[in-house]
Amino acid sequence: MRPCVSFPAMRRMTPLIAMFLAMGAGSALAQPRPTRPMPPQPAPQPMPPQPMPPQPAPRPMPPQPAPQASWDSRGWVSLGERTVNGNVDHDRIEVGKYEGKFAKLTMVVENSDLELIDFKIVFGDRTEYHPKLNHMFREGQRTRAIDLPPSEAVIRFVDFKYRNLPGGGEARVQLWGWRTGDAVPPPVNSPPIVKHSWDTRGWALLGQRQVNGRADRDRIEVGRYEGKFSKLTMAVEDSDLELLEFRIEFDDRTEYRPRLSHFFREGQRTRVIDLPPSEHAIRFIDLKYKNTPGGGPASVEVWGFRSDAPAPGPAWDPKGWTLLGERTVDGRIDHDRIEVGRYEGKFTKLTIVVENSDLELIDFSIQFGRGEPWHPALSHYFREGQRTRAIDFPGDERSIRYIDFKYRNLPGGGRAKVAVYGLRAAAAAWDPKDWTLLGEQRVNGHGREDTDKIKVSRFEPRFRKLTVVVLDSDLEMIDMSIKFGRGEPFHPEVNAVFREDSRTKVIDLPGDERTIKWIEFKYRNLPGGGKARVQVWAK
Repeated sequence: MRPCVSFPAMRRMTPLIAMFLAMGAGSALAQPRPTRPMPPQPAPQPMPPQPMPPQPAPRPMPPQPAPQASWDSRGWVSLGERTVNGNVDHDRIEVGKYEGKFAKLTMVVENSDLELIDFKIVFGDRTEYHPKLNHMFREGQRTRAIDLPPSEAVIRFVDFKYRNLPGGGEARVQLWGWRTGDAVPPPVNSPPIVKHSWDTRGWALLGQRQVNGRADRDRIEVGRYEGKFSKLTMAVEDSDLELLEFRIEFDDRTEYRPRLSHFFREGQRTRVIDLPPSEHAIRFIDLKYKNTPGGGPASVEVWGFRSDAPAPGPAWDPKGWTLLGERTVDGRIDHDRIEVGRYEGKFTKLTIVVENSDLELIDFSIQFGRGEPWHPALSHYFREGQRTRAIDFPGDERSIRYIDFKYRNLPGGGRAKVAVYGLRAAAAAWDPKDWTLLGEQRVNGHGREDTDKIKVSRFEPRFRKLTVVVLDSDLEMIDMSIKFGRGEPFHPEVNAVFREDSRTKVIDLPGDERTIKWIEFKYRNLPGGGKARVQVWAK
């Protein structure tokens, strides 16, 4: 008997049967289980409030310092800064309406040199302005003050395209703005402070002009009321400059045209121009010059040094230091020697001061009284008015025979002057306690030898030590002899040169205590000084 359901039909019904079984199991699981009654639980005891430990007050974050400017930024507003990454970089500084409106912009470059490829300013009305700027900027340099076109719109953003120069680091760019209608408030009850990039002490400002256009002519009137001048110099500010002509006319209609360099960088000045001897005052100074391409309008200042004015001192305090000599750097590369000699005594330190112009120091050597020349490690470049560190000599105090220089003036500058100063060891204070004064003599004559004898009374006790004190002026000791009661005279070794208020070492007399009959000196005063006084003390 055949089954009533075929096998293929049963295969088709198998999934249907499985679905009904799953639905039944799901409904069984969904039924709630009977719950047992829980025994009554005691009410939880309320927890006493725990005092919260005092939390330390949040440490206030220190305010971020505003970017420091290497120029006089009074009245300017910092709009932002960016660091130049990679070979070619694009950056944007957002400004916006909250910053207000600006009439001028300037860009300052820090940390490394930079090549500026593009500079674009976009205003709120979508207009753009591409100022013409120099392509290369040195570290610490800035653009001219960029006058913005008249607009009622604020600046939306400023776009940069630039790159670091090969061999340098990553430059940093600061953008500064000058708000429309702003002015620098004058100092209260004080004249305006003007900073110059060189030492103006002793100089008088004769006038200043701004170079307009590509080529410009200007005249600075001086006149007899300003007095007579023996030197002139010209300082360039705000931008680079090409000088085409510089002419000075005196009251007697004679003129003088000094030879000057053609190109001057911002912050640079001419050499000190020595004027020809004349009894006449300067009438005027004619200038012909032009701004360099890509820069802004340069500003020119002419300064004069009056004939009767005292020479300005060094730009540091030389108190306690002795001037050993000075030289002027001639030509592109120059060699000079400053002779010192034993008459100047011994020194422990030395420093070099650079005046009148910038200088590159190529080599520097000191020849002491003995041994090989010494070459201290110094920086290569020195700015006008700058000086080296205090150079400590090797060993104890040393006598200097001479100092050799190899140096050169920097292109575009004048002739630098180098002054060398030495520092002597501080002399120990002389305490005459327990010493007996045997006598004193005055050294007579200038530049010639003098001989003196100090006789000691026979009633004086015997002595074991002796010292000589020099007062009133410097002294060169040629010979010293001590005659005892018996035997030959004793010639102690003493230093050749003694400064005012110095003394010899303590001289130990030979043998036991000795009776001194007399002490004889052979010495002379040093040139340029007064008459020295010599005292002899014994104990």
